[in-house]
Amino acid sequence: MVEFEADILSEVIGCEGYHKKAPEFGSRAWVMNGKDVDVVYWDTGNGWCAIMQIIPKGDKELLNMTIKFYERLGEEIEKNYDEHMQRLD
Repeated sequence: MVEFEADILSEVIGCEGYHKKAPEFGSRAWVMNGKDVDVVYWDTGNGWCAIMQIIPKGDKELLNMTIKFYERLGEEIEKNYDEHMQRLD
């Protein structure tokens, strides 16, 4: 996973305004709305981030598919790991 500062990503996509929490993608996920694309990213700390998803403007189907994927992933994680991320076998 490549990490870089969120303000650089914000500049690249032409983001205006504040980034918004995106809890449907996870507890540290945020979305920034750019001119041509929206970007979902993971907050890795101290202003740094990693891209999770790039969504072309107007592609709600792709966004919904991505959200469903993360919901299914979260359900499987809950079934297979305890609160300390120890595998339940």
